[in-house]
Amino acid sequence: MNDFDPGDLERITAQAEQMLARAEELKSEIDVAVGRGEAADGQVRVAAGASGRLTEVVLAPRAMRLDSQKLAEAVLEAAQRAQDDVAMQVDEIMTGTLGAGMTGADLLNDSDGFGNALESFGQSVEERLQAMEERRRDPR
Repeated sequence: MNDFDPGDLERITAQAEQMLARAEELKSEIDVAVGRGEAADGQVRVAAGASGRLTEVVLAPRAMRLDSQKLAEAVLEAAQRAQDDVAMQVDEIMTGTLGAGMTGADLLNDSDGFGNALESFGQSVEERLQAMEERRRDPR
């Protein structure tokens, strides 16, 4: 009995194309996410991108009055807050799109996390398409 419908392949292909297009949109949203953090009563401000890389460090003139240890601690604290902020933004983007599976922390811990997720998705689609093609050829 042949339970393969050629329309299935078209439907799955169309869904895969839509998902890949959404994945590209998602990547664009993540690429522009910026986290911000402050410390020392706002005298130290830091921004970080979705990769976790710092993109801006601002030290107010009053921050220079801190001793070197306190200033270093404030910079580190602001950087961690910025990284936490961008991770939360990425989590929200991912959860809104993919559900609760992948988090921003996953992406930040793996600099190629999004690429790996996209590759994994592509492999999954390819495996399903191959299985359908095999069923079409040999419907046993």
